Amino acid sequence: MPPLVVVAVHHAGSGGGWTHRACRGCLVRERLIPLAFHPLRHDGARLAYPEIVPGELVATLAPLGESPVLAAPVGRLLAAVARTKDRALDADQRHAAHDAARATVAHLRKAARQVSRAVREAR
Repeated sequence: MPPLVVVAVHHAGSGGGWTHRACRGCLVRERLIPLAFHPLRHDGARLAYPEIVPGELVATLAPLGESPVLAAPVGRLLAAVARTKDRALDADQRHAAHDAARATVAHLRKAARQVSRAVREAR
């Protein structure tokens, strides 16, 4: 059985709560981001890759699981996408934010290729 990746946690007030894990197929199908990459202020619920991330990149990221090399690029991606939704931005700033988000997706793709290559070479 392939390894499962933690994608969410629920803390119960009177008990231990639960941890939600997903297999590689579920990570791809539901576009889930591993919990290790969630923003610090996130509540622990499931978090999906934004639509700007193409499905083929999500499929490339899924087998890499919680690789620490991907933490920073995923964090930058989530911050860039959040900026695109800032209603206080004017049209030019919003356009620049979308450009930055697309550039961050390209950087994430590059990081994923590097990690995939390292994993293949390690085998």
